[in-house]
Amino acid sequence: MINLLEKDQKNLDNLLFCITLLLVFIMAVRVPLDSDMWWHLRAGQWTIQNGSPLLKDVFSYTRAGENWINHSWLGEVVLYWFFENAGFWGLGLCVAITAVASMGILYKIMEGGALFKAWFVILAAIICSFVWSPRPQIFSLLMFVILLGLIRTYRKHGGFQGTIWFFTLFVLWSNLHGGYGLGIFLLLFLLAGEILDSLLIPSNEGKRFGRLKKYFIWILVALSGVLINPNGLNTLIVPFKTVGVQTLQSLIDEWASPDFHQLAMQPFLVLLFIVIFSFAYSKKTVSGFEIVGFLGFTYLALVAKRNFAPFAIFATLTVGNHLPEIFVDITKNLKNFFNQHGNRMSRNQVVFPFNFRRVINMTIIGLLGMVAIGKWFYVTHPVVVSAYEARFYPQKAVAYLKEKGIPDGRLWNSYGWGGYLIWNMPETPVFVDGRTDLFGDEILKDWLNILNTGEGWEEAVEKWKIGWFLIEPQQPVVEKLIKKGWRVLYEDEVSIVVAREGDQSD
Repeated sequence: MINLLEKDQKNLDNLLFCITLLLVFIMAVRVPLDSDMWWHLRAGQWTIQNGSPLLKDVFSYTRAGENWINHSWLGEVVLYWFFENAGFWGLGLCVAITAVASMGILYKIMEGGALFKAWFVILAAIICSFVWSPRPQIFSLLMFVILLGLIRTYRKHGGFQGTIWFFTLFVLWSNLHGGYGLGIFLLLFLLAGEILDSLLIPSNEGKRFGRLKKYFIWILVALSGVLINPNGLNTLIVPFKTVGVQTLQSLIDEWASPDFHQLAMQPFLVLLFIVIFSFAYSKKTVSGFEIVGFLGFTYLALVAKRNFAPFAIFATLTVGNHLPEIFVDITKNLKNFFNQHGNRMSRNQVVFPFNFRRVINMTIIGLLGMVAIGKWFYVTHPVVVSAYEARFYPQKAVAYLKEKGIPDGRLWNSYGWGGYLIWNMPETPVFVDGRTDLFGDEILKDWLNILNTGEGWEEAVEKWKIGWFLIEPQQPVVEKLIKKGWRVLYEDEVSIVVAREGDQSD
């Protein structure tokens, strides 16, 4: 009887695990388009064709020939490989399986029953969905979860040295994406948490000193691993260069602070309050690492929405350490309450045969699997992708330019279309694209000034020898250009091409 119950429980756990991963897949697979995806693909293609990472700018004229810290070169190669071999289906699959791997590891390393873990992993997945796009940042989330798993293994079981694992992880991470800084933050929070514990909680000083020493060594090992990179020491400054660009919040929504009036931001608040509740009523001692990590990743998430994902992963793992025992007490009290008031469950429950339950489980998984595959094929179908592309990118304008010819002079392009033009019009250098760490405030402020026709915008146009614009029709500079005699060569509901008077392209 005990073996049968254990077998039933194991099957139920496996069913919930499979359902969770399938639901994550369904959430993660989507139309594989992103404004930065295009230049990542082009850089990955260049790296494969030339046999070495692209480390100089060949896409723009504003930074042409200058050194480019291409921290995501390996991630770009991976994305391009999927695209080259399976098109948009491959890109969509790459994003989805990376998301599933991340959430699957989180599910396995967190505490709690299967239903508890399934619920919170789905909540974490909803919050993490902001970064699920065909860009190298998806690999950072996977690396972050793996790092948390390694740390948890040591803190839970002890004796885990981990040095070679940390070194290997950070070598891989720093070549896949510049988000390795999140891992460094995590290790610093671990060290700071241990120091906090030493100040507040009495313990064996010898063991505590040993842990502090080990954590410090891990940080040094991680930084050493980061340097195994074609960018060398420059890799270490990537996080600071990116965050240091002041115009980021004006140009990129994911770098802006969250607006909690939006419904999409609410899951973050739900998880935030659940962590606070768990800390307040936990029967366990809340560790310094949990406190410092929670405060640190909450701060990062409140500064920029792109940091929602590491917060969600860390917070979910923290909730798993404390909330299950609180739930046990709540459940016991509820049962006692209902029993005292005579609301007992019927003892005559129908128990289906084991094989029948197994068939039901497989049917549920099969149906969800069909939904997952169906959505994957639909959202990555070329017709659907092309329709989506036409709504958000200058697809028709590019087709017109390819047919009629490129106007004279340099291009001034919409920021969000820089990558798209790099992929679709590689012979035409762009003014800017999504590589904010390359362009910096100097170029981006010129771009914003021209866009909004600020003081000296015409001088900036002349300084950069701009001959034509490819931009959204509603932007302020369009009306000013037309009033000053620039000609409209093409216009539709998405984009407009405006060139200097006298252009001979048509």
